[in-house]
Amino acid sequence: MRHTRALTVAGSVRTSTFGVRNIVILIAVAVALLWAGVAFAQEAFVSHRLSQQVTELRRQNAEIVAQNAGYKKDVQALQSGTADEEEARRNGYAKPNEKLYLVTTASPSPSPPAHR
Repeated sequence: MRHTRALTVAGSVRTSTFGVRNIVILIAVAVALLWAGVAFAQEAFVSHRLSQQVTELRRQNAEIVAQNAGYKKDVQALQSGTADEEEARRNGYAKPNEKLYLVTTASPSPSPPAHR
C-alpha cells in the first residue's frame, strides 16, 4: 500500500490559492501580450516610414513632371524655330523695318572726384 502525504493538515484552510500553475500561465499570457504589443508597434513604425517615403516620392514626381513640361516647351520652340529667333534677338539682331529696344540694368554712375 502506498502512503500519500496530505497537502494540508486536516481542518486547516489553504491560504495560497495562487499556485505555480497559475503563475506559469500568467507569465505565458504576459509574454504573449508583450510580444503582440511589440509586433504591433513595429508594424505601425514600418507603416509610418513607408507613408513618409510615398509622400517624398510623390513630391519628387511632381518636380520631375514640372521639369518635363519645361523640356517639352523647349523642344517645341526648337522644332518651330522660335528659339532661334529668340536667341538672335538676345544677340541684338532685328527684323527689317523693326525697331529694337534693348532693356538692360542701369550701370552705376561714376562718383564725382573728391575735392581736397
